[in-house]
Amino acid sequence: MKIIVNEKELKEYFDGLARLLPSLNAAQPQRSDSLDATALLAELRQTIREELASFGLEGQRDARMSGLNKLKQVFEPYTSKPAELLTAAGTVEGTITKVGSDFLIVREPGGTMVMVALEQLVSFQLTGKKVER
Repeated sequence: MKIIVNEKELKEYFDGLARLLPSLNAAQPQRSDSLDATALLAELRQTIREELASFGLEGQRDARMSGLNKLKQVFEPYTSKPAELLTAAGTVEGTITKVGSDFLIVREPGGTMVMVALEQLVSFQLTGKKVER
């Protein structure tokens, strides 16, 4: 399930809910420890997030993790090999030093260690000397 909404509409929705809830409780005596509007709004947002998460996003997350595990298996043999990784943020060039469950760590020629999320990887290419057979 995917919901597309702009920030203004979402804010108006929550503000409307916040205005409705205190009027429903007006007939009941107010408790001294009752939530203020900000806390109520935060609680509503959290509840909606939890509800949206329960509508099948777990399955999507599991499918994504399965795909990342396959990528991990692909990259493990290339540990200690020079490579060029293209990501949405740019190119990372260096030696793959570690393959994690959802990331690679690459040591650049200057010694800088860069963590690359496998989700953000666009392309991969080995670099360095080519061995002829």
